[in-house]
Amino acid sequence: MTIKNIITVLTIFLSGFCYAGTSTKVDFNFDWKFSKPAGFVPQDTLFLSPDIKWEDVCLPHDWSISEGYTKTQTAGSNGFLPGGVGIYMKNFLTSDDMNGKKVFIHFEGVYNNSKVWINGHLLGFRPNGYVGFEYELTQYLKPKGSMNTITVCVDRRAYADSRWYVGAGIYRNVSLILRNELYIPSDGIFVTTPQVGNRSMVNVVCEVKNAGTGVKGVTVKHEVVYDGKTIASVSDDFVALKGDFNEFTASVELENCHLWSLETPSMYELHTTLIASDGYVMDKKTTKFGIRNIKFDADEGFLLNGKSVKIKGVNIHHDLGCMGVAAYDDALLRRLLKLRSIGCNAIRTAHNPHSESLLEMCDSLGLLVMNEFIDEWKVAKKKWITERAKEDAPDSISIGYTRYFDTHAEHDLKSFIRRDRNHPCVILWSIGNEIEWTYPYYWASSKDNKGFKGLIHTGDPETDNKSILKEFNRLSGGKDDLAETAAVLAGWVKDVDTTRPVSSGVVVPSVSRLSGYTDVLDVVGYNYKDKYYEIDHKLYPYQPIIGSENVGQLFEWTAVADKKYIAGIFVWTGFDYLGENGPWPARGGDCSFFDFVGNKTARGHFFECLWKDTPKTHIVTIPEKESEFKMDADGSFTYTPRPGWIRRWEWYDTRDKWKYRRDEDILVQVYTNAPEVELFLNGKSLGTKKRSDFMEHNILMWKVAYKEGTLLAVGKDGDRILSKDTLSTSGKPCRLALNCDRKTATDNGYDLIHVEVSIEDKEGNTVVDIPSDVRIILDDKLELAGLDNGSPSIEDLNINVINNSVRTYNGKCLFVLRTIRGKKGTSFVKVVGDGGIQGRCKILISHPISH
Repeated sequence: MTIKNIITVLTIFLSGFCYAGTSTKVDFNFDWKFSKPAGFVPQDTLFLSPDIKWEDVCLPHDWSISEGYTKTQTAGSNGFLPGGVGIYMKNFLTSDDMNGKKVFIHFEGVYNNSKVWINGHLLGFRPNGYVGFEYELTQYLKPKGSMNTITVCVDRRAYADSRWYVGAGIYRNVSLILRNELYIPSDGIFVTTPQVGNRSMVNVVCEVKNAGTGVKGVTVKHEVVYDGKTIASVSDDFVALKGDFNEFTASVELENCHLWSLETPSMYELHTTLIASDGYVMDKKTTKFGIRNIKFDADEGFLLNGKSVKIKGVNIHHDLGCMGVAAYDDALLRRLLKLRSIGCNAIRTAHNPHSESLLEMCDSLGLLVMNEFIDEWKVAKKKWITERAKEDAPDSISIGYTRYFDTHAEHDLKSFIRRDRNHPCVILWSIGNEIEWTYPYYWASSKDNKGFKGLIHTGDPETDNKSILKEFNRLSGGKDDLAETAAVLAGWVKDVDTTRPVSSGVVVPSVSRLSGYTDVLDVVGYNYKDKYYEIDHKLYPYQPIIGSENVGQLFEWTAVADKKYIAGIFVWTGFDYLGENGPWPARGGDCSFFDFVGNKTARGHFFECLWKDTPKTHIVTIPEKESEFKMDADGSFTYTPRPGWIRRWEWYDTRDKWKYRRDEDILVQVYTNAPEVELFLNGKSLGTKKRSDFMEHNILMWKVAYKEGTLLAVGKDGDRILSKDTLSTSGKPCRLALNCDRKTATDNGYDLIHVEVSIEDKEGNTVVDIPSDVRIILDDKLELAGLDNGSPSIEDLNINVINNSVRTYNGKCLFVLRTIRGKKGTSFVKVVGDGGIQGRCKILISHPISH
């Protein structure tokens, strides 16, 4: 399944007159040239040497992931992937379609510090790498039939400007937009539903730009469409003043409404038509929206359409593993479907605006979104070269958007809100994340926050507000730029949208509650502060609370599961992400529900048991000598966690295998939502244990002397069997098993096929302990877009770009294939591993049907 927003040329019939005059959005992603000329320094005046060597690329494109991991001029904070300066160039004709039109180019995302030229004329500079932008090209186009050149320079020399991997290049879609002189600007329609129920009220604000020579009369017509049928319409006549963005409002009442919910995410369409006084259709735009009511209540938590919903959320960064940040819809959709499959119902876009497609998908899938703007305001956070809190990166390569905050933040924040405000999935606007770390007088005023390590995130709640405030005022000198900036940002959000609450990820609530920072928030997000929920609910009973960032451990969920007043949590993280790690060869975190390639982790299985009612049982194992759990003489288990501040983010050491030394003491751990589990080894019962006896960790455990064969765990409720899981000893590698997420695709140049490869023995068991270098062989209908094995270690990958091979990790690897424009037919895919083991599949590629 691929979600795209491609608007084709429409021919409108009005009163018997045919006029092909509406706005047209043209895909501009193909036929680009790319280069990284050595020593190139971006200037406002464009000069490119004729000796520059270009390569053909299509968009979205992330040159950083394409160049591969290296220790040279990279940083652990950014996943040991390079930056630099890149140049994109594309030639295009001034076509007949452009005659009499206003021509714009729209970029959904360029990371970062981009400059754009048309035929050598500088159109502008945009430092933000996440917020879309557009420029008008009309006056700089050459005459009809002539060739024009778009050039984009991306300046990513500050390769450690983020705490996580951000990529480099034009990594989201680019479009040309052709408009009449009277048109609806991008994001110029805002739909709200102030009255929600069986009978609902829909309000519309429509902006109209008059780029003509005088005042224009215009009819604005709105039609509400559900399931392909027009169910209501409203129109009115207005006067559009020259040069202004005219704002026109309308309302329509709907009956028998289908409300947007997690279970039934019903979507409506608003078809808006601009009709000039002479009868011509000047513009037409479709806006999708949902009818739903959201409320955050200080006592009741989060309510959707009046019903209490506990938010079971995850944080995700915007990288897509081996695809880097290149925003391919199929890769993103695959991830969202996996998250939803384990009971996740919400996403926090850590810590920047994600792609437009993400919001469209969440609308369709019934996923809630905490939509976040930024990680830094006016002061940059520390980044590092080798590993966290060691060898801080110098300012020259680590300071990014903060240097432009004062000049660009208002425009960028409001553009972000405008882009996403019609999506029913968006329930919160987050203006920041852990901003307190950039203001020492915040974290130094609280006893449980004395630096990055030590007691950070784990201290008991401080209740001596008088002492905290006294220390805060002493350290800040009575001047608090953080709280002042927060108030400004919250105000900018409300300038654009008052229908959703403003939030932020607060990390020092004991201080932020007193400074005035949280006073400007409608909902206070707590990062890793579960111990403050209860006491702050009593101290500040008027303000809703949500866990905006939480470690993926049982205690974080139990802290909110039975507390109605906590809206829910967002676990860190849904998927492993690149960066925020080190030292080499660590390329990213290992703290998620799914690894880099989409394999469900032990933590993912565990939380699925917590978050879903569907019966589930899952087995993992670990030698007792390597485990943090030890069995006592009475048969109980004692837990001694590893030392180190990072342990809170890590999962227990486990393995998905049953293959050890004979009679070695193995701890068999079972995750389940069944009341009890009976464990068998080779058909012999090892006893039944109740989940209620293991509530501290919610993990049932047995100590078993290893014997080759099969473990079977049976989840039961009395005599009733609810679920089963098995784990068998694997033999020698026999074949490569291929699991493709699709067997058909279109030759549009966008469709992806994820080929999951597993080493299997003759019985079909995954062989996790014998790695193999796996090579993929393709014909001319598919190309390799990425390859990975899920390991957090760069050295485990052993990628060979010449042979298109990668080494398996825990018996598995992934190849991501992309279709090629115009190449249809049956494509045969073959993979070959060590010792000649093989696997094959075929993909039927067809030409997309035109509409």
